[in-house]
Amino acid sequence: MPHVRVRGLSFEALESIAEELVESLAVITDTPNSHFTLEYQAVSYILAGGASPAYPFFEVIWFNRGNDVKAQVAACIDDLVRPLILTGQDITVMFHDTKGGDYFENGEHF
Repeated sequence: MPHVRVRGLSFEALESIAEELVESLAVITDTPNSHFTLEYQAVSYILAGGASPAYPFFEVIWFNRGNDVKAQVAACIDDLVRPLILTGQDITVMFHDTKGGDYFENGEHF
């Protein structure tokens, strides 16, 4: 079930790390890699002065696995993405913890 939404990174850059990212996250979370989905979102950032350069933003939607695992996941993402972006550019990883009562699959409660 871990679902990772990615924006602020080119599709080609995400595609180049997708397999390694999923494999690494599967090991860190002790979850089969077939349970992961990556969602690419093409977005434009706009500030008060107009368009702004994008920065990589990862949203991880999952059942909570604790702060230690979150830190490992964030570090893994940073390690894989950092070589693909400008020096000093930010990388954001945000976690959305889903509770079992909030999750339905194929119309059924999980």
